[in-house]
Amino acid sequence: MTPLPCTGKSLESNEILLYDLANRPASFDFITCLATATGMGCKHVRFVYGNWKRKDYSIKQAEERWRSIVEPASSLFGVDYSIGEREGLEVNHLLAAAVKVYKHIGHIGKIITPCKRGEYVTVTLRNSRSPERNSRDEEWREFADMCDREVIFIKDNEDSSLHLHDRMKLYANAYLNMGVIQGPLTLCYHSDAPYVSMRTIGGVNSGSTSPKMITGLTGITEGFQFPWSLPTQRLSYLDDTLENIQREYRQYQRLVEERMAA
Repeated sequence: MTPLPCTGKSLESNEILLYDLANRPASFDFITCLATATGMGCKHVRFVYGNWKRKDYSIKQAEERWRSIVEPASSLFGVDYSIGEREGLEVNHLLAAAVKVYKHIGHIGKIITPCKRGEYVTVTLRNSRSPERNSRDEEWREFADMCDREVIFIKDNEDSSLHLHDRMKLYANAYLNMGVIQGPLTLCYHSDAPYVSMRTIGGVNSGSTSPKMITGLTGITEGFQFPWSLPTQRLSYLDDTLENIQREYRQYQRLVEERMAA
């Protein structure tokens, strides 16, 4: 049994998720890692802090990402954390690992924030380090002008003006959450919040969502849905043009109406 210095708890090593920021990203991938690890029985996170995995962001940005994404994320899953030497079980942070674990044991962890369908729609405007992954903001703004519900635009995390927990509350109480794949919408993938996540497979220059990478890293091919997803949660393979956004929105409306009538 290993005593944890910040909590006084004693846990087996396989009950501790080891997240060493020298070789794991300071990104929303940590949300997926938490979902996988808590599904496997992890009850605590041990961060190794001080060195940063080489990514296409600066050390200053890495530190800000730690503060705004990684550090506050553990409590969304109902677990605490400590910072110290390497201790515990390393778990892959990619969606492919989450899918593999789900298929093996029949479940993964989930964000514990209660979700209740409200009347507004959120649109998360993606501002990725890979510009081809960015949302088509003007198309989304046109959609908002025509939508029959209030649309709340939520910026990507780069300015860090919205606390992670407040972002999750917005998602948890929405009629629908919409945007393009990954980034902040990862919170929806691992919760009960309703979503339509568009452009699941991007272009050749879209980094981890390019056809080669997303199939190789996650096993996603057109039509794939996360095996843990709810009927109100959907990956869309359409580009985020106004016509396609409206099509996905109407399809979701029909789904909700059918479920309410049942």
